Amino acid sequence: MGVAIGFIFVLSIVYAVLGNVVVYLILSRRKVPMRSMWAGTPTYLYRVCRQSPAVGVVLRRFAASTNVAFIVAMLLLIFLGGVRQQ
Repeated sequence: MGVAIGFIFVLSIVYAVLGNVVVYLILSRRKVPMRSMWAGTPTYLYRVCRQSPAVGVVLRRFAASTNVAFIVAMLLLIFLGGVRQQ
């Protein structure tokens, strides 16, 4: 079970990071005003998507899903930190 949780942890981190990169690139190609310095922080790109009229529902949901993946990764990190290897 520990291997499966570790695998899910790694997948959620990769999804959150690559998803944020994709959302950032799409927003920058659509010329949506944003601060690149804050692009890596959780929920920032979702807030930009929510406030911009040039962004559709699909991109907004994708940005929200990267936030969910980040939350799952943090919860798994807390869980994995509490599990001792024997």
